[in-house]
Amino acid sequence: MTTMKNKPVSFNLDNPGDKKLFEHVKDVKNFSGYAKSLIYADLKRKSEIKVEVGNK
Repeated sequence: MTTMKNKPVSFNLDNPGDKKLFEHVKDVKNFSGYAKSLIYADLKRKSEIKVEVGNK
């Protein structure tokens, strides 16, 4: 059995920033896949940023 979890995204169309984001994604057929690809890219970017502390 597969366990699924949902994380809804809300867009306040009275907010210009939210409205712009909504307009950008409103015609995306697979919004879930699109959001997952953005999250994956963020994780990958963060893993590439390595900060060394105390090693000079």
